[in-house]
Amino acid sequence: MKHISQRQGGMTALGIFIILAMLACFVLFGLTAFPLYNEYFAVTSGMQSVANADPKLRTTTKEARKIFLRNVELNNVERFTDKSVKELVNVQKSKDGKKKYLNVKYQASNKLFKNIFLMMDVDETIELTGSAPQ
Repeated sequence: MKHISQRQGGMTALGIFIILAMLACFVLFGLTAFPLYNEYFAVTSGMQSVANADPKLRTTTKEARKIFLRNVELNNVERFTDKSVKELVNVQKSKDGKKKYLNVKYQASNKLFKNIFLMMDVDETIELTGSAPQ
């Protein structure tokens, strides 16, 4: 029994290379996915800032978009500009007309490698309380 335990050496170089390759794949995926999720959290923060704003400051859709745009610019999100915010950010009424909702809908992608992309589809809606935009 003693000579069996003496022959066991541990990990081989091939085992170490396989583990390093797997770690490299996880790091590559994480570095590609992080900016997308960071942008997503900045957008949801911008939506929350519109919902928390004084209803008197967001009486129109244009004012609600302006508050949203100001907040995402502070968070360094370059996807939203004065022109694109009109297409990507909408204020919707409920069917009964009593509630208002802010909706942000867009797609974002980052190149993983060669022609493989990591895409995120954002379609978030938040209720605007008080006298919301019309």
